Parts: sequence; structure tokens; C-alpha cells
Amino acid sequence: MGRRRTVDPQTIVAAGARVFERYGYADSTLDAIAAEAGVSKPTIYQYVASKQRLLETIVEQVIYPLREGISAIVTGDESVTSKIHAFVALHVDAACRHTAYYQVLLADQHQLSAPARRNYQAWAHEVDRETERLLRQGIEEGTVRAGIDPAVTAKLLNSMLTSIARWYRPGEGHTADSLRREVAQLLQGLIVVPDEAGADA
Repeated sequence: MGRRRTVDPQTIVAAGARVFERYGYADSTLDAIAAEAGVSKPTIYQYVASKQRLLETIVEQVIYPLREGISAIVTGDESVTSKIHAFVALHVDAACRHTAYYQVLLADQHQLSAPARRNYQAWAHEVDRETERLLRQGIEEGTVRAGIDPAVTAKLLNSMLTSIARWYRPGEGHTADSLRREVAQLLQGLIVVPDEAGADA
């Protein structure tokens, strides 16, 4: 009898993200995910109960680290300019590291179960609120332009950062470091007061 291959849950999740990105959720099968992961279909069921639950796990692995990271940044003791740079770095690094996960989230969030969809929407609103809170801190501190609407700017900023995953591809001329610098340059003068902007993203 051959030895059973050792597989961890993250292998299954990553394979699911790649297959969903490639074929779309509706046209993906657990057979295809099993083949991508190099395991049998029964092995898949040892880790996830259904294709939909696998989709929900992929979405959770995008939103939970960002939720914790953003909260830690906003409530920290650093200057608002430093917080904005950290906020951008967190978003950019996550989008570059988990491009397939983001693509699935952006394309297939409507396929989530009703509770999972509500959880995702609550998370998105929470991120916007935390970003708005950060911008208001900057306006009070004098490091963020006073003329902006913090609520609208928060939504625009988060939409822009999330959209990186739509077009970013590793090895095609951009790195997470270069994208962080580009975003920092874009924000300087548009949102961050130039004289107070840090030199490093």
C-alpha cells in the first residue's frame, strides 16, 4: 500500500483560489481543485465541506488579516503620516502576495452564502470607517489636507488599493516595494500634506 500524501489545509485553500481564479467559481469543480492540489477528491472533503465553504475560507483569509492589521495601525501611537504609509504597505503587500485570493473575492463574492456575504460587507464598511477615522486624525494633526471629504476619500483609497490585484502580476515589472512607493507619491499632495510627507513608503 502506498504512503498517503501529507497535505495541509492551506494547500487546499491555495489550490482552490488558483482554480477559481482560472475558471471562475461557477465553472470550477472539486475534481479540478483536487488535481491542482495533487490530492484525491475524498481528501478535499477532509478539509472543506463544500465548494462554497472553500470560497468562504478564501475570502476570510483576505479579510481577517487586513481587519487586524488596519485596527492595529489606526490605534497605534505613530504619526498619522506613518500610519498612512503603514496602511498602504499592508494593503499593497496583501494584494501582491494573495493576488489569486483577491481576484476570487472581487469576481465571486456574490456566490457567498448570505451569512458570509453579510460578514464580508460588514468588514468592508468597517475598513472604510477605520480609514475615515485615520484621515480625520490626519486633518486634526495637519498632515492630511483639510479640504477632503474623509468618508468619500476613504472609499476611493480603499477601492484603489484593492484594485491592485486586478492587474498586478508577479514578475511583470512591478514589486510590492515599487508599488508602495508609487502609491505614496500619488497620495503626497492629493491627501498627505507635502511638507509633512515622509520620504519612505
